[in-house]
Amino acid sequence: RMVRGLLSVGLALVVFAASFFAFAYYDLQSQITPIDPSTFLGTDRPSRDPVSDGYEGHAVNILVLGTDSRAGANNVDGSEGDDDVVARSDTAMIMHISADRSRVDVISIPRDTVVDIPSCTSSDGSTVEESEGQFNTAFANGAGTGSDKKAVTAGVACTIKTVEALTDIYIDESIVVDFSGLSTMVDALGGVTLYVDEDIDDTEYTGLVLERGCHHLDGATALQYARVRHGVGDGSDISRISRQQNLMSAMLRAAQSKNLLTDADNLYSFAREALGTLTVSKGIADLTTLAGLAQSIASIGMDHINFVTMPHEPADWDPDRVVPSESADAVWEALKTDKP
Repeated sequence: RMVRGLLSVGLALVVFAASFFAFAYYDLQSQITPIDPSTFLGTDRPSRDPVSDGYEGHAVNILVLGTDSRAGANNVDGSEGDDDVVARSDTAMIMHISADRSRVDVISIPRDTVVDIPSCTSSDGSTVEESEGQFNTAFANGAGTGSDKKAVTAGVACTIKTVEALTDIYIDESIVVDFSGLSTMVDALGGVTLYVDEDIDDTEYTGLVLERGCHHLDGATALQYARVRHGVGDGSDISRISRQQNLMSAMLRAAQSKNLLTDADNLYSFAREALGTLTVSKGIADLTTLAGLAQSIASIGMDHINFVTMPHEPADWDPDRVVPSESADAVWEALKTDKP
């Protein structure tokens, strides 16, 4: 009877544990918004060796886009509803994870880069013809004036086509974060601590006022910091990139300090908040693949996470716009060959 009793208790614990983990998995998986940009991409893309599921042993190129949509909770400046307001990819970074998982290289592409934007299929089914334009309009070409899942998918696809045409690098996956998502992720981390290298006084636009020095930012203030251009530096998008990279570094430091990638309790509470803010391509929308990729880079130290801005120079015909410099080719070649 005692043995039967112990077996019954053991079985009950196993069933309970299995039910709990099944619920937790379903709960987290349901937070993710998956999209499939490949439905808009076609087949004219850079060459890429086939990879197995999970990307184990393979380098991965992830396009991270921060959009300036004003829809819903993203209406941070009262612009929602204006006829001329469409979402653009105001932040674009290629995150390259090396095949041996020894480093991560993050390359920012300035939004004001003048590029050849390939013809794209818009979310309404129409074709936006090839043109020369500012990089961040590629997302708008695909998304149009929409903000739903289909519009985001088309916007991501057009941006991927533009990045691949610019770099000849195959983009494996994509992640989209909007204003509300960035703020939520920072708050889920408990805020971030970073160093502000010059005074910021932007009462007119973002409302951000910070003195030079160390600051602990909550989500709302971190969003202001990521967006601010006025009242600091030369007011250009290029100077804003350095602040966005500084913020991302601070978020990574906060995640590592909380052992988010190794502590199950901390990971679950953070993941539930964070995953609900992301729109991700289907390859990493599966929680198992996403978790496996995260664990594979968990041990990479901050000294092996490198932030770079695409080498650029002013456009001859417009000093407020930039074009890739010759040095950019060396950056793209390093990513293609998985070199530092």
